Amino acid sequence: MAEARARSGRSGGRAARIQARTNPAPVYLSTLNRKIGPIDLLGPEGVEKIHNAAMTILETTGIEFRDPLALADWKKYGADVQGERVRIGREMLIDLISAVPSEWGYAARNPDRSLRVGHQHSVFANAYGAPFVYGLDGVRRPSVLEDAQNFFKLSQMSQSMMVPGILPVEPQDVPVPLRHLELVHAALTLTDKPIKGSVLSEQAALDSVEMARIVFGADFVDENVVMAALLNCNTPLVWDETMLQSLRVYAAANQPCLLSPFVLAGASTPASPQGGVALLIAESLAGMAYSQIIRRGAPMVLGVAIMGVSMKTGAPMMGSPEPGLMNLLVGQMARFYGVPWRTCTMWTGSKSPDMQAAFDTANTMWPVLLGGAHYIVHAAGFLEGALGVSYSKWVQDTLQLENFHRFFSGLQDEDLGALLSDIDQIGPGGHFLGTDHTRENPMHMNHLQNNDSFEQWEAEGSKTAETVGTEEAQRMLSTYVQPPMPDDKRGALDEFVARKRVEYSA
Repeated sequence: MAEARARSGRSGGRAARIQARTNPAPVYLSTLNRKIGPIDLLGPEGVEKIHNAAMTILETTGIEFRDPLALADWKKYGADVQGERVRIGREMLIDLISAVPSEWGYAARNPDRSLRVGHQHSVFANAYGAPFVYGLDGVRRPSVLEDAQNFFKLSQMSQSMMVPGILPVEPQDVPVPLRHLELVHAALTLTDKPIKGSVLSEQAALDSVEMARIVFGADFVDENVVMAALLNCNTPLVWDETMLQSLRVYAAANQPCLLSPFVLAGASTPASPQGGVALLIAESLAGMAYSQIIRRGAPMVLGVAIMGVSMKTGAPMMGSPEPGLMNLLVGQMARFYGVPWRTCTMWTGSKSPDMQAAFDTANTMWPVLLGGAHYIVHAAGFLEGALGVSYSKWVQDTLQLENFHRFFSGLQDEDLGALLSDIDQIGPGGHFLGTDHTRENPMHMNHLQNNDSFEQWEAEGSKTAETVGTEEAQRMLSTYVQPPMPDDKRGALDEFVARKRVEYSA
């Protein structure tokens, strides 16, 4: 019996070692501290030219704030308000945005997952808002709550997905008034990383903040960033009531908003990179300035979502050069104003995770990171012009994020003396595979990329990248472990959501 127990113990240990090798625990990446870039395309005269153009738009053309409270706030503050049109003098605007912090900490439920945003610090955030999903069977269908929950789980398992977000896909099976409850609850309980809040309505924003207060504590939320909210301006030159209502909620709670014009270059903005950037800068800064009327010093983010437009169909077009150039310009202008900035990346118009998807994905990320973006949204999974999220592409993209993280972390300090000793010891005709340095400093490897021989690849099933990505998504979901939450906080959170479900369903 003792011998059998010993054998059992050895077998269990071997099984555990196999499990550890095949399903290793994630080694989470910290905030990307960029050591490469940013690129400045413009000299001082070029920056001043775009700045003056943006200020002229706000002073002369003006921007509509389609919300009576916002109009009253602007009028009381001294802006020129005519109907819904608000014209903001440049001195007033610069004074307001000067109060926006240039960097802030982004607190996670698990302090080890907390991040920083601003200056040299960049974070990767999940896809947002797609109504369709390309499932684990590869079939396109409307997204449901289980998909949103799955992407939260995948984010928790991912080493590189730093911000799981709030709306990885739109759950079509949940009534609109209840969606924010299900999504914020899922984000808070299925992950212990930083999240986003809902902007579906003013009440959704209020509920998001209250749920965060339940989990983090009211005083902590008032003094620390625990969630960010994504607000879109209706380009050209309109901030609508729903967005402004949410902006007031989050600004009053000291939580940042990503104030983001949605740019279709050549349609909603001029096709000119400089003209388009001047317009979107004016729009974002106007929202940012209004936030400081609500609570001076509240953290905010200058946001953009830039796509081109196909002159053949009028459809959004990703991966083209002009949006890349515009992102570089936005980054330079954000540095001029001293504020963090957000953009989008890793998206494609392709309908499958194919070569077009790979090209578009890479072509959208490089200018974003070279431009010094701080908060990078849609960093994994998007297909179909941001209308669909693919499980397979999501996984493949997150592994590419690890590559980008490594590259933009730059060079590490190295002991060249020790390396010269290795070179001398190996001598002509040798190899370095067995040296201590090689073993301790392996090249970064994407474990889903196949670099085997053709015969080995064929013997293992001739698997495409889409197949391998899907299998990895299935593995990650099957090995997911939910992060713990104290019983009192989980109970209070569950009770809040249950009560609100009844209230909003009445």
